[in-house]
Amino acid sequence: MSLKTGWPDPLIRGLRTTLRSAATLLFLTAVMSCAKPAPIVDLNRQTLFVSEGDTPLHVHAPSFVIDQPPKDYNLIGTPTATLQENGNELIFIDPSKATLYAEERSFQTARGDYRNLIYRVHFEKVPARHLVAGKNIGLIVVVTLNRDDQPVLVTVVHTCGCYLGIIPTSYLDDAALPEGWDRTAMQNIYGEQLPGNLDFGDSDLRDTRIMLLLADGTHRASNVWLQAATELPAGAMTPMALAPLDSLARLKLANGGTTSFFETEGSRKGLVKGSSKPWERLFMSWWALAWNIGVDKKLGVDATDGDTFYTSLKPWARDDSDMRDFRRFLEYWGWKL
Repeated sequence: MSLKTGWPDPLIRGLRTTLRSAATLLFLTAVMSCAKPAPIVDLNRQTLFVSEGDTPLHVHAPSFVIDQPPKDYNLIGTPTATLQENGNELIFIDPSKATLYAEERSFQTARGDYRNLIYRVHFEKVPARHLVAGKNIGLIVVVTLNRDDQPVLVTVVHTCGCYLGIIPTSYLDDAALPEGWDRTAMQNIYGEQLPGNLDFGDSDLRDTRIMLLLADGTHRASNVWLQAATELPAGAMTPMALAPLDSLARLKLANGGTTSFFETEGSRKGLVKGSSKPWERLFMSWWALAWNIGVDKKLGVDATDGDTFYTSLKPWARDDSDMRDFRRFLEYWGWKL
């Protein structure tokens, strides 16, 4: 028994351990927020995931360069469902085959009509050593086209709504940029350096790839750039099947039935089945006022579809930063499309 507090010694030791763990994770979070050197891109030793075809969804599809490809959890996989012996479903990501899920959505602003090409990929997990550790992790890339089918924005965000990065292209007028935006400067996204502009120049859009380098373990975008498809090393390419985004609601089961990748009822409705973020819940949920903080979710088509896809941790900004209403989302972050 502690003489100073009257609490049992095991409880004191437990509290000390918890506080030390919290301090360590907060330190790691602070480190993640610091700028890091530009990562090295070597397409001859890294795995390159591409999706090739002639449709607009194929033409503008992002390509992903995987750092440390020997680790299965770094590979883009395919959401898979199986039935266990007890009859319960098991949802997991199969890293032996890659699938890029895609969908087109339109939105309007006071300045014009736009189309979003939404791309989604998933990974087996983020290892336990990371603050964002969890299973069935995902990443979304949104390519926004103007009425001339030119990409004006590339938006990168994890399927939890975390680590949002918005990159304008040379097709976007300066008047649409947030106040004080510097196209020549890198933007610091919690430690990762992304460009302030993607310059298409006079390149052929059908031959230009939007490239993302994904970091080891966390799958975070650590670099984004443009590259001619003809310059990509064929030997390093791994094909990604292109599938409809809504097919995630119909994962096949061995008994001939189907099940959704997302919870369809209850307090977890719209969240990815099997997704959990124990460290984020323990150390962040209480001050962010979000019990399911960091949990991967569906990007619904409107406010009635799935969970709020907020991209700001401010509790009062949940609706304004919700990507389901893309016009409102852009306005919240200062963009004037």
